[in-house]
Order: sequence, then structure tokens, then C-alpha cells
Amino acid sequence: MGTFLSSYALRMDATPINPDAEEHPYQQIATDIVRAIRSGELPVGSRVPSEATLIQTYGVARNTARHAVEYLRAEGWVRTLPQRGTFVVERVDPADENE
Repeated sequence: MGTFLSSYALRMDATPINPDAEEHPYQQIATDIVRAIRSGELPVGSRVPSEATLIQTYGVARNTARHAVEYLRAEGWVRTLPQRGTFVVERVDPADENE
């Protein structure tokens, strides 16, 4: 596992991309970040590593890193603030919204 630092010096273990996996590389990155969120390595309010850091850590193209962050945003794991970065948010489980 590689390790990367966000701008807040938060360490997160990164699982290498498996080119033979059924999941696309962006999905593997997103899964890895979700694992870090669930484990508390990336707590709510913490900054998600930048695209440049994801590129360097996982050895992927910029579009792949960007797609991973877009996927996390669409799934409600992170929020991007212009000129500030992308941050972990409190995720509401869709099942809880229906109660």
C-alpha cells in the first residue's frame, strides 16, 4: 500500500490499482477513499487528497482521478468548494431519508 498526505498532513493508506479487476480504476480509487472515510482515516470535514496527489499516488491519468472525485461527490461522500478543495461530508443514508 502506498501512503499519501493531504494538505493537512493526514495520512491515508492507498490500495494499488488492480488492472485486472472488474472495477474501473476510478471506482477502485473511490472505493479506497470510501474505505478511508468509513475507517476514520478521513473523518468528516477532512480534505480529500487533490487530483494531483491521487494521480501520483495511484499512477493514473488526470481524467481518472477527476472521475473518482466526481463519483464520490455524486454518491454524497464529499463536497467540493471552489478554490478550497474537496472535503468529506456527513453522508445521509437514502434509507434514512424515507423515515
